[in-house]
Amino acid sequence: MGKKPGKTVKKKTVKRKVKKITAEEPLSAKEEQLCREFVADFAENQVRAYMHVYGTKNYDSARTESSKIFANPNIKKRIKELRDERNKRLEISGDRVLQEIAKLSFYDPRRFFDADGRLKPIDEINPDDAAVISSIETYHKIVGEEQDGVAVLTKIKLPDKGSNLERLGKYFKLFTDKKEVDLLQPLNITIKKFYRSKKKK
Repeated sequence: MGKKPGKTVKKKTVKRKVKKITAEEPLSAKEEQLCREFVADFAENQVRAYMHVYGTKNYDSARTESSKIFANPNIKKRIKELRDERNKRLEISGDRVLQEIAKLSFYDPRRFFDADGRLKPIDEINPDDAAVISSIETYHKIVGEEQDGVAVLTKIKLPDKGSNLERLGKYFKLFTDKKEVDLLQPLNITIKKFYRSKKKK
């Protein structure tokens, strides 16, 4: 007797509809607000922006949901547009940032004083030099026997040249981190392990 042919079972393939995200898809009002909130935050904190716009109080939940929404290519595109608009409006560019750091690194403190060693009035300081001043403090003191005079003491604070030079050096990759390796340490460990294993035999 011949074998009866087996029954062929056809498997049904279930096709799931996947929503395609296109670059032309407009953002909702909430998504637009989220993008603006994110760019407005100097730290550009995704979770904080999400919690502020959507009113979520649970941090873990906000972190999960914000990671999903910020992965949306339309959100990324809009954020880039807002950044470009801001940078153009404020005239911010990579070259300008480097120029400003260079000013903080290479300024000459002697240019803040006159020939007699006194601090120059603010309006007489070169604009490029004035731009590096971190802070200005002014003290008024009443002087004179009848206290009819006022002495003004002005203090300026200048930036740390060393830290700014380090920032420039790191950007231009001028420094190489060197690590001292003790070659004897792994050798000693190997010898000890070999000695112990031999002793057990």
